[in-house]
Amino acid sequence: MTDNQVNRNDAHRGKGLNIRTFWKKVAASFPGIRKRRLVTLTAASCCLLICSACGLSSPDATAVPLRIALITPAGTGELAEAIRLGAEAAAKENGAELITVEAYPSDSDVYTPAILDSVGSQIQVKQANADRGTLSRSAREQAQVKAAASALKQGASALLVDPLSEKALSDIIQEAQTTNSDGTIVPVIVLNDEFPVKGITSFISMDNVEAGRQAGQAMAELLEGKGHVALLGPDPLNSGLIQREQGVMEALVQYPNIQVEPKSICNTRDGCWQTAKQLLDQQEVDGFISLQEPASLGAADELNRRKSADKVRIVGFGSEQQQLEQLQEGVFDHLIVQNGYSAGYLGLNQAVARLNNQQVQARVLLETKLVSTDNMFWMDNQKLLFPFVQ
Repeated sequence: MTDNQVNRNDAHRGKGLNIRTFWKKVAASFPGIRKRRLVTLTAASCCLLICSACGLSSPDATAVPLRIALITPAGTGELAEAIRLGAEAAAKENGAELITVEAYPSDSDVYTPAILDSVGSQIQVKQANADRGTLSRSAREQAQVKAAASALKQGASALLVDPLSEKALSDIIQEAQTTNSDGTIVPVIVLNDEFPVKGITSFISMDNVEAGRQAGQAMAELLEGKGHVALLGPDPLNSGLIQREQGVMEALVQYPNIQVEPKSICNTRDGCWQTAKQLLDQQEVDGFISLQEPASLGAADELNRRKSADKVRIVGFGSEQQQLEQLQEGVFDHLIVQNGYSAGYLGLNQAVARLNNQQVQARVLLETKLVSTDNMFWMDNQKLLFPFVQ
């Protein structure tokens, strides 16, 4: 049977699947996974105690594993989880210890170690203020820098960072360069974004220009080469999103009967919902290209409110649970999805290589795919969308 036949069979079976039911089953399976890890860890501990009692030792028993920290912005959802799982897998293969830190802004951050597993300790920063939605961007940036500083104090020899902004990344690199007492510089591996900041060991990210071209071409085909397209996205200082917009325009310039409205700036889901509402109230819009997750969900909220999801097309970026649900329901026509699992896996491998004085790639490009209702349950795309499912 050919790969195409397998994918068609997967797609046919996927017609009967429901994303919400799928996620509930996945969530229910995690306690069992955790229990198996504890059983394995307990058995391993018993063996070590027995060996110690018998006077047996390994030549590597005193070797200290590399300690590498993964620092993600608070509330970044399924992509952050996929990155963590990829980093955990690579840490296990390399015998490294992974510290995961999710940075919640608060005046009283509490660092609580989670249950130890075969990869290493996990540390989560918990927020005292329950209303996270009202936190300013600068507060989130400060929390991310604070999380990096804490990881360095706990002995992290390398940092994997999904930065909120160029400023946050610059401050984190400054922390990494001034914290190490032995004169060595702590490597900083950047995930998902590229910023013009000095001192970065390696970038692990999608080719944003190519991803933008995919989004633009997909929209042109949906509109059959004519209509009005609106771009939604955050502030113009994010270099990755600038590149996505560039790719969109490179694709759509080939279609003279498609008119592209100037990009509308919005940073939150509610803000993008209001922006989409104003655009639809004021002018004819046949399609939205949303350059990141909040813009995609905000536009979808307005189309759901108007009950016009079948009339106005949306091509978005991201693979959050709500986006996948609305893709299956037909609100989204396409999503551009990146491989978060690979970002974490390759990022940790780059960090280990640098710490072992091996060659490191300055830039690693991740695979991106255009996912639709028709192909979201193909086997290859399931690995991309649901990397935690074994």
